[in-house]
Amino acid sequence: MATNLPRVLGIIPARAGSKGVPNKNFRSLAGKPLIHYTCASAAQSKMLSTVVISTDHENGAMLCKPYSEFQTVLTRPTELALDHTPMIEVISQVTQHYEQLGQYFDYICLLQPTCPFRREGLIDEAILYITHQDADSLVTVRSVPAKYNPHWIYENKNGYMALSTGESRIITRRQDLPETWYRDGQLYIARIDLIRQGILLGKKLIGLQNNGSPDVNIDTNDDWILTENIAQHGAHL
Repeated sequence: MATNLPRVLGIIPARAGSKGVPNKNFRSLAGKPLIHYTCASAAQSKMLSTVVISTDHENGAMLCKPYSEFQTVLTRPTELALDHTPMIEVISQVTQHYEQLGQYFDYICLLQPTCPFRREGLIDEAILYITHQDADSLVTVRSVPAKYNPHWIYENKNGYMALSTGESRIITRRQDLPETWYRDGQLYIARIDLIRQGILLGKKLIGLQNNGSPDVNIDTNDDWILTENIAQHGAHL
């Protein structure tokens, strides 16, 4: 690898517990553990310097064995595997582990197994994009449909409907709505100095428009059923 390329640490967080879908990260999806799909995406990347799986699953190393040649399984402490554990604490534990070994990185790339269907080349495209921008963090995004645009969303204010943006008048024409985006969860990239400050998304956050792959983020059983339907129709790797 050329020395002028950034050193990027890919982190795949995969704890065993889950309330919405029990053991979802290691549950079988189309005959393979859910984590397989994210591992396979990471394996395709040419710009991830190192990939680590952070897990408290007792059989995590065995389930990730197909990728053990280039991915490390790091045991996650119990106190970092709780429902309310902030992701930044998980990431910080991983980066500190490597720095104690004398291994330093320019960026981290967070790849959550709950978003299994990444299009080929997405990871490297995102890494190249952030390295050419004046940015400290990046998320993959998708356009918000007009009917859900925040300028058309109401909330309850003292019993009356009020625009969530605080505007006094609604934008009446769809064509006049500003474009808005939502995070799809497929990947997050942050400079390592942000992580050292306990921050994942900085003030110089940019978005990479992400199209061409199913928009799936598994949180509930309904999400799992949708994901199974997609996988069975050939969207899986």
